[in-house]
Amino acid sequence: MPDGSVDLDLDTYIDRARNDAIHAFNFLRETGTLTASWIFNIIHKIPGHDKLLAVNFYSPWSKVREPSIKITSFSEQKDSVLHEPRLEADTFIHAHTPYLASWSVAQKPFPILYVAAQRHLLSREIPNHLERKRSVLDVIREQLDAHPDWAPPPGILESNGGANFWGTGIVDTARLILLIEESAKLQSLAGQIGGAQVYTPGALEVQWSRTGLWEKSKAFVK
Repeated sequence: MPDGSVDLDLDTYIDRARNDAIHAFNFLRETGTLTASWIFNIIHKIPGHDKLLAVNFYSPWSKVREPSIKITSFSEQKDSVLHEPRLEADTFIHAHTPYLASWSVAQKPFPILYVAAQRHLLSREIPNHLERKRSVLDVIREQLDAHPDWAPPPGILESNGGANFWGTGIVDTARLILLIEESAKLQSLAGQIGGAQVYTPGALEVQWSRTGLWEKSKAFVK
């Protein structure tokens, strides 16, 4: 935890965010959303402060069973994707999930073809970060600049690795990870019976209407 120089309100917020991070880690691990190595790390922008909260979790083989907490300056982290306003994100999570990681290893973008995930997202695809010498922020900004009519993706696959995700709130971002990984699993299983198919006419309107995204979706083609 931070030292005594942190004021009470900030200290309370950090403690609550830490508890949210632990809750997110637990439900992702318990549902089998994470790989066996439990790779799951969070960076969260603290509102009203030039501060980032970093929560790094332990490995299965670690004897220490408490996450590590670190506070850094937001403005000094120039490569953080949280600096990109078009993403509307305050939370960045790096995680390895079994089925989505298979798309990372295959170096292919992941198309979202499962309504439980799609109804919460306007983006239809998660790109693959192939140029690993370039930052995630640079790659995402380049895509957003080149395709302003595409909905911003909720994350990016880390080629031959896991994935980076972003969103609003620690728990809500973790929930999206669960749903996207569930989509990757079901689409993989669908490959045994002909493969996952695109949405039928009207399906997206129905799904986005349930979450209030239908009107907003009209501004994007993807």
